[in-house]
Amino acid sequence: MLRKINSKDLLYNLELNDINIDKTKNYTPEYNPMFEKISLALDIDKPGYNLYLVDDFSKEKLDSIMNFINKKLEKKEKPKDICYVVLEEERYPYSIYLENGMGKVLKEKLEYIQEEYNECIYEFYNKSSNKEKEIILESMDKKRNEIVNELIEESKKEGFEIKTGVSGFVFMPIRDGKALSEDEYEDLSKEEKEEIVEKVSKLKEKAEKYLEMLTDMETKGLEDLRDIMKTYFEMEMKSLKEEYRKEFEDNIQSLDFLNSVCRNIENELIENYTSNYEDDQESIVKCIYKYKVNVIVDNTLNKSPLVIFEENPSVNNLIGSIEYESKNGVYYTDTSLIKAGSLLKANEGCLIVRANSLLTNGSAYFYLKKALINDKIDFDYNRGYLELLSLGGLKPEQIKTNLKVIIIGDYEVYNLLYNYDEDFKKIFKLKSEYNKVVDINSKSKEWIFKNIYHTCEGENLKNLNEEALKEVCKYLSRKAENKNKFYFDKCEIDKLLIQADNRAKIENRDVITKEDIQFVAYEKEEIEKEVMEEYEKERIFIDIKGKKIGQVNGLSVVDLGYASFGRPIRITCCCYKGNGNIIDIQKESDLSGNIHNKAISILKGYINSIIGKYDTLPVDFHLSFEQIYGKVDGDSASVAEAIAMLSALSNMPITQSIAVTGSINQFGQVQPIGGVNDKIEGFYEVCKYKNDIKGKGILIPETNREDLVLNKEVEEAIKKGEFTIYTMENLEDAAKILLGEKNFRFDNLIEEIEKELKKYNKKSKKCGKIRL
Repeated sequence: MLRKINSKDLLYNLELNDINIDKTKNYTPEYNPMFEKISLALDIDKPGYNLYLVDDFSKEKLDSIMNFINKKLEKKEKPKDICYVVLEEERYPYSIYLENGMGKVLKEKLEYIQEEYNECIYEFYNKSSNKEKEIILESMDKKRNEIVNELIEESKKEGFEIKTGVSGFVFMPIRDGKALSEDEYEDLSKEEKEEIVEKVSKLKEKAEKYLEMLTDMETKGLEDLRDIMKTYFEMEMKSLKEEYRKEFEDNIQSLDFLNSVCRNIENELIENYTSNYEDDQESIVKCIYKYKVNVIVDNTLNKSPLVIFEENPSVNNLIGSIEYESKNGVYYTDTSLIKAGSLLKANEGCLIVRANSLLTNGSAYFYLKKALINDKIDFDYNRGYLELLSLGGLKPEQIKTNLKVIIIGDYEVYNLLYNYDEDFKKIFKLKSEYNKVVDINSKSKEWIFKNIYHTCEGENLKNLNEEALKEVCKYLSRKAENKNKFYFDKCEIDKLLIQADNRAKIENRDVITKEDIQFVAYEKEEIEKEVMEEYEKERIFIDIKGKKIGQVNGLSVVDLGYASFGRPIRITCCCYKGNGNIIDIQKESDLSGNIHNKAISILKGYINSIIGKYDTLPVDFHLSFEQIYGKVDGDSASVAEAIAMLSALSNMPITQSIAVTGSINQFGQVQPIGGVNDKIEGFYEVCKYKNDIKGKGILIPETNREDLVLNKEVEEAIKKGEFTIYTMENLEDAAKILLGEKNFRFDNLIEEIEKELKKYNKKSKKCGKIRL
C-alpha cells in the first residue's frame, strides 16, 4: 500500500522526564552483553575459555574494559611471585611459585645465607677460637715436622741433604759440607757414582715410607677436622636455618630449595677442605655463590592480579626472553638474564592484545597458541644463533600459567582464524561483540546521559541544555539508522561534545546548545559541496521536473569511510528487439559488483514472472547508471531499475520530481535498504541547489519508516508540505506514484506493455499470457 508519511510521525521526539541520573555511579553499563561475556571468561576456571572480542579498538574502550576487569580481579587473592632458581645445574634452572611479595624475600634470604656461610667458613679457616680444631692442627704440624726431621737426619747420615721438589723429595750428595755441582759429580769415579746412586735408591725407599706416614697422618687429621667442621656448621648455622624454615614454612618448594642449598654448601665445603684458606678460597667462593634466585615476576606492589594490554605483542614481549651479554668477544648468559613477558606478568589475571598487532608480529600468534594450549611458558624458542657463539645456553624449566587472554579484532579476522585454524576454536571458546546499537529506553537514556556528564566533567566542557541533549540523542539515533535505537560509541560522543564545546566558546555561549551540536553533526565535507555544485552547474544531469520515458531518479550513497552523503543518479533504460535479456552497461564495462549483478538477475526473474512467463520476451533491456564512472554495487536501485524497464517497455513516462530507492525480490515485494537518511537529504540538497524544492519527494520502502532521522532543514520542509516522503510495499505501489495519474491501475500498465510487445511479435511466436 502506498503511504504518505505524516510530518508528526517523521519528527524526532525524545522524552527526558523519565531520566534520573546518579552522577556518583560509574557509567559502565553493567547489563551490556560484552561485559557479561568478559565476566564469564574470568569466572570459568577451565582451559580454553579465552575471549575474542569483536569491536573497533580505541583507548577509551580499552580503558573501560580494563576498569571492568580490574574490578572483577579485585575480588581475587593477591597474585603469586614467580622465580627461577639454580640448584644442581646452572643450565637447568627450575621455577618456584611463592606467595605475593615472597620472591624478593627468597632472593634476599639466599644472599644472606651465602654471606653467612662465607663468613662462617672464613672464621673456621683463619680463627683459633675452636680449641679442638687447633689441637688437631698443632698435632698435625708436630707430626709432620717429626717425620720430615727423621728423614732429614737419615739423609745427613748417608751424606745427602734434602730439597723439596714438585714431585716429592730430591736428594743432593754433599762433599765437605757443600752439595756437589753437576761438574763435580761428573768428575767422580765410576765407583763413587755407583755408591751415590745406591744410597739414593735406599733413601727413596725410606722417603716413600715417610710419605705414607705423612699422608696417613694428614688424612686422619683432615677427617677429624671435617667432623669438627660439620659440627661447627650445625652449631653456627642452626639459628639461621630455624629462621628461614619458619619464614617459608608455608612454601614447600622454597623451603626445599634453601635446605638443599645449605646441605650442598656444607657437604661441598667439608669435602674440599684442606685447612689452607688461600688454596681453597676460589673453590669456596664458587661453591657458595653458584646458587641463584631470579624473581622474574615480582608482585609485591600488586594487591590483585593484573590486567595488561600488550601494545606490541612480539614473541619476546609475550613470552619473555633469555638475554646474552658479551665479554671479550664471547657471548654468555645466566639465570639472571631471563626476563618475563606479559603472559607471565598477567598470570592469574588477564592479558589483552589487538588481533592486527598480534598477527603482524612474526610468529607471535604461534607461540601464544602454544602457551595457551599447554598452559605453560617455554623459553626454548629463544635459543637462537647466539647459542652457537656460546659454550652452552640455558634450558629453563617450563612455567605453568593460569590466565585469561582477550583478543580485540574484527569479524573478518575471527572468521579466518575460526575456519582455518583448528587450534583457535579450542583456545578461544568464547566470542562477544560490542553491540553499539541499543534500544531507546530509560536505562539506555540514563547510560547516554551519564557518559555525557562524565565526558563534560573529565574534559572540562560546558554543560548541555535540554535541547542540546535531545540533539545528541537524535544524532545517535541517526547513526543507528533507527529512531527507536541509539548508536553508542563513546569515542563518537566525546568527539561530538568536544567540538561542540569549542563552537560554543567561539559563539560566547555559557552552555552547549542544539545549534552547536547541529553545526558539528551535520557539517558537510568539501567533496560533498563540490558534487552538489556540479548538479547546480548542470554538469551532472538530473531532471526534477516533468516526466520522461525510461528515465528515473535513483538514489545512492557515497561512502568515504570517514564520512558519507547521498546523491541522486539518473537511471535510464532503452528497449530493443531481442531475447528477454537485461544488458547492464555497468556489468558490461566491469563496473558492477556482485550484489548488483545479483539484483539484475532478480529483476530478470521478476519481469519474466509478470510478462511472458513461459515464453521468451522478444525484447532486450539496456540499463545504465548515467555519469557513474566508478564501481556500482548493492541492490537498492532495483526498484528504480524495474520502473525504468516497465516505462521503456510501455512508453509510459516517469515522474521526475520524485526520486526512488528500494530493493525488490522476484515477487515484486519491496525490501529495506541502508543509508535512507543520506539518500533523502542528498536529493533534497540537489533540489535546493537548483532552487526548486516545492513539490519534490522521495519514495522509500515501508520497512524503512522507522529509520528516518532527518536533519532539521528537511524536517522543516516536510512540515511545511514542500517536500514529501512516500512509502511502498511492492512494485505496484512504486508504479502508481512514478508512472500513474490519479486513476492509475497496475493492470493498465500491463495492457500497455502487451500492446508494445505485439509490435515485436509480428514475425515471431505470440507472447505468452500475462500474469497480473
